[in-house]
Amino acid sequence: MPEPEMPPFGPHLVDFLQSGCSLIVGTVSAEGDPHAGRAWGLTVVADGPPTVRMVLDADDAIALDHLADRGAVAITGANVPTLRSVQLKGRAVAVEPATEVDRARARRFCDDFFADIVETDGTERALLERLVPVDYVVCLVEIDELFDQTPGPGAGAALSSETP
Repeated sequence: MPEPEMPPFGPHLVDFLQSGCSLIVGTVSAEGDPHAGRAWGLTVVADGPPTVRMVLDADDAIALDHLADRGAVAITGANVPTLRSVQLKGRAVAVEPATEVDRARARRFCDDFFADIVETDGTERALLERLVPVDYVVCLVEIDELFDQTPGPGAGAALSSETP
């Protein structure tokens, strides 16, 4: 019997993932070698199967190598002021050049993410701007699992995509 399909992303989860939340991306090579990097924006693009369009640094050769051939990926989104965190796990479907829409998405992400860091930590915006990649690629990821990663007793619990 086939596994039940995960329900579509609910509006609260979509809003959260498409905000300026910190986006950490974990990948693994075919040999099991792990790699962590950062995503520069994310857009939920489909509900069935749940799929996200993740903006990545075009110069992150290790991540791009790991994502080739439907590589495993984990994306953790965390709100800087509140530490609310979710993790999405799935497989890469495609890696392709970024479009102007993707670049605009990355600019909005940086504006929101950096504003949260400045407000929370007092880091100067100019220092944060030094982190911005020169160019981007995007990776489409089909999501298989969702988890609450907010610090506390519920961390690691499976989430319904409808959870606020």
